[in-house]
Amino acid sequence: MIESIKKKQLDNIATWMLPITQTNLPTPLKGVFFMDGNPLPDTCITMYNLEWDTQNLSLVLPVFAPVQWTFHNSILGWLLLVGAQLARFTYKIQFEDETLRRSQILPFAFGLPIPKWIADFTMNQDENSQNGEIWQRKNVWFGVIPGLGDYTLRKIVDENSRYTPAFTDMLAKVQNECLVIVRNSKDK
Repeated sequence: MIESIKKKQLDNIATWMLPITQTNLPTPLKGVFFMDGNPLPDTCITMYNLEWDTQNLSLVLPVFAPVQWTFHNSILGWLLLVGAQLARFTYKIQFEDETLRRSQILPFAFGLPIPKWIADFTMNQDENSQNGEIWQRKNVWFGVIPGLGDYTLRKIVDENSRYTPAFTDMLAKVQNECLVIVRNSKDK
């Protein structure tokens, strides 16, 4: 399957960042999420179209997969997008238990896991969040540098393709035009 890069608009993200394949993804993980405060040039993600491993309470999120991730329409955004494609950058999100409140994120590059002593990432549902609306992404680098690159993951489109209150806040913080990896055959 040939993939390409397209420019899309975030103000209508609910019309193009959609579930295409039915999976057994748990409700708190459904929707589109804004990486609020992320210092890197990427903006939104979805976990749609990914297989949920019910036995291991985990899923694999390829950054380079079509319509999974949005990048800034900038030189740095292009570099991050192409770097993610070349390195086949992927996250495995491993939840602690069935409550799906706490998880460890294991990054992979070139098919190899990045050791936890280099990059220790977590994603924990905010204590005031009832159904996956808000998650805290925390990072510890080299075992001793906490907080660098931390951000809040906010659901901006719910599982019914409706915009949440966080959607308007996101539009006020980012440029509307973004870059997305698409399949040439479908997502033009």
